[in-house]
Amino acid sequence: MSISKGVLSKIHIAKGQLGMDDDSYRALLRRVAGVESAKDLNTRQAGRLMVELERLGFKPKPSSKAAGKPHNAKQLGPRIDKIEAQLADMGLPWAYADALARQMFKVQRVAWLKKADQLDALIAALHVEQEKRGLLGNVEELLKLLGEHDPNWRADLESLPEGWERRRPILRSLVETLRAAASARGLL
Repeated sequence: MSISKGVLSKIHIAKGQLGMDDDSYRALLRRVAGVESAKDLNTRQAGRLMVELERLGFKPKPSSKAAGKPHNAKQLGPRIDKIEAQLADMGLPWAYADALARQMFKVQRVAWLKKADQLDALIAALHVEQEKRGLLGNVEELLKLLGEHDPNWRADLESLPEGWERRRPILRSLVETLRAAASARGLL
């Protein structure tokens, strides 16, 4: 089965974004998929090629219209823009915010929230998630700085309470401890 025009277009966009000349591009096609032209790719080969293009630095642009964004976003005001920015920052879909709305307010969609305090509470919940992810990212960066490059580094922290990755106080303490260790070694 040959690939769609959309996939073919995305491959050519990646080639341009990476600044590849024709010879380099054809060599990549031969190495990854064993073909001379992208139009000869099947779906599986195209997938492998996209993975390789992303590994080489291609950054696909998100679609211009956020899937799942409330249809009544303009009526809900600037708080929706804040929610959208938080989701984008974490790389999360609108479905994540909808799930929070179900959990917090027993409504199926963010679009159904009508009160400002509900939207504010959703923004606060997303902020907490951003903070958790940021702290966990800090832990990962500090571990790498300290020479811990094992991708299974979480197993090394088995003495911590279960679910520590989701607990801000534990994450903050861990970041402080790792920063102190890095500073003591002169790495910060």
